[in-house]
Amino acid sequence: MQLCEVRVPTYKRPDLLKRALNSLQSQTYRNWCALVYDDSPDQEGRSVVEDLQDSRILYKPHPTNLGRSKNIDFAFCPEAYVDGTYAFVLEDDNYLFPEFIEENIDSLNRNQVSILLRNQEKRLEKNGESMPMNATTRGKWFAQGVYTPEQLYARLFFCEGISNGGLFWSTQTISSDLQVGAQVEHSWHQELFRTLKIQEKIVFEPTPLCVFTEFERTYRKINFAPRHNRGTQAVFIYLIKRYGSAIVQEAHNLAVEPIAQSTLERNLLNALYLKYGFQQTSRLESLKIFVKSVVRYYVYKDPFKDILAV
Repeated sequence: MQLCEVRVPTYKRPDLLKRALNSLQSQTYRNWCALVYDDSPDQEGRSVVEDLQDSRILYKPHPTNLGRSKNIDFAFCPEAYVDGTYAFVLEDDNYLFPEFIEENIDSLNRNQVSILLRNQEKRLEKNGESMPMNATTRGKWFAQGVYTPEQLYARLFFCEGISNGGLFWSTQTISSDLQVGAQVEHSWHQELFRTLKIQEKIVFEPTPLCVFTEFERTYRKINFAPRHNRGTQAVFIYLIKRYGSAIVQEAHNLAVEPIAQSTLERNLLNALYLKYGFQQTSRLESLKIFVKSVVRYYVYKDPFKDILAV
């Protein structure tokens, strides 16, 4: 059994970290090594690792605080840190079902690709319990199969593309760089850019063998801040400039439901793209969205100008 390397970024959540590591210990695939990257100055994760007394779990606290985004990005180095043949990132608030590693390795080998995207089950963390939400992270936009990079990018008009907790790769054969750099700070943008970093075929597996944890709180206002929206607009504009009508057609093929069609139309207007047969958005509403997008384009600075040049 070849070694699977698990990168575990954590910060001040010892109880959730313990759950994540316990899910690793329950894997049917036994040859793994976990690197716990604790970003907390107080190192709450140390006692969790010590109490588990598992030689496969290595505690790796950062000398100085990196911040959440940088800690996660550090974990996405495509090359091996400890000679693992396979690697993935397990954030401390998420956890795995027992067949996760075994089934992912099997899929990579069967499909002869280097990167896999695994669907995740959404669960709500409430009063110390992980409650099913009867939803998954990517099942709506992907079906089982192998996707080209362009097919993957077209999904960005509807979702973040990949999900951090669903990525699994071969460190020996991967050719894509999964790190997005310090300039991309927000978690939403990190997944957008990590998607754009994938330059090879990727397989999607729809059976959710891992959990994405939602918390009982409202969405942070930063998600709707002008700077955030300007960054997302920059990604849409880049996609259309780089891939033209082909990527719009690929996205159109995905928009089989009215709500998906409406989402696509709004995002195309956000990208200042008018060469589309808008059906779900009225002329008045389209005009409002377009004008607002033009204002956003000219008033707010493009945060990704240096890294999205066509």
